[in-house]
Amino acid sequence: MTNLENYSGFDKAAILLQILGEQLAMPLFNSISESDMLKLRVRSIELQHTPTATKKLIMEEYYFKMMSNQYRNKPEPDDVFKFIRDLNDEQIFYLLSKEEVKIIALAIEQITPERQMKFLDKLDIGLKNKVIIQIGNLNDIPLEAVVDMARELENKAAFIPGPKEFSRGGGKSIATILSNLPESEAKQYLGQVQSDDPALYAEIKKHYISFDDLINSLPEGVASEFWSNPDLDVDLMAKALKGYENETVNRVVEFLPQKKQAMFSPIETPVAKREVEGAQSQILNIAKDKISSGEWNLEDILGEGEFIE
Repeated sequence: MTNLENYSGFDKAAILLQILGEQLAMPLFNSISESDMLKLRVRSIELQHTPTATKKLIMEEYYFKMMSNQYRNKPEPDDVFKFIRDLNDEQIFYLLSKEEVKIIALAIEQITPERQMKFLDKLDIGLKNKVIIQIGNLNDIPLEAVVDMARELENKAAFIPGPKEFSRGGGKSIATILSNLPESEAKQYLGQVQSDDPALYAEIKKHYISFDDLINSLPEGVASEFWSNPDLDVDLMAKALKGYENETVNRVVEFLPQKKQAMFSPIETPVAKREVEGAQSQILNIAKDKISSGEWNLEDILGEGEFIE
């Protein structure tokens, strides 16, 4: 086994000169005299047959000392975890999800409670519980260890891809697509999704409203407010309600003011499907405008919000 203790500092410097070559090594020895540099060159030649394993150990020792001095002389920032707050939620999960529980707990303690919950909700329940418990025991970590953990995470964070703006699809994206399809076609897709993937169907319904929802899903108070809207034309309503059962039509008409109820007349003659769907789309757009403006909450529109009688 190679013992570096048998090599003096001068010999190690001579071997470094041999390994690096004069051009790279000169900055290391710019403080020594010309006569000492000449002696170093001579000694380097004398040690040219030093075993490769020894040269490797000397190089590793030099590198370790160089890095230690670099960190020792580098002032530590007051906020050692600032870098983690500059990451977005997806980057934080990418960085921490495979770390030890103690490191995860220490790191997420440095971000806001809202962001903590977003991170924790992505973990499986077992790991989530361990992290939460560990957060209550962070006082056991020495200050020096905290700084070391922060530095190591910051080094790893440097290799995380930068934030990118893109869509991952999901229920909201499907809802947007369905909103641009004719009602009958969208209903077919929804029916298939409801059968094949009930969870995805539930997610879509958080973002999608149909004319059928206006007819069948509005709570009574919301329905009364919507159908009594003065912007709703009774002839447009008659066309939009074409094809619905009389019982359904009568229930909607009852929400109209008395004057409009008297004016309403169901269409008995055939109407082109595109005209019916066009009328439904116009009425649906009124509801969508209320949602986008914040006047109505989508959960209320879908009849899933809570109401106090």
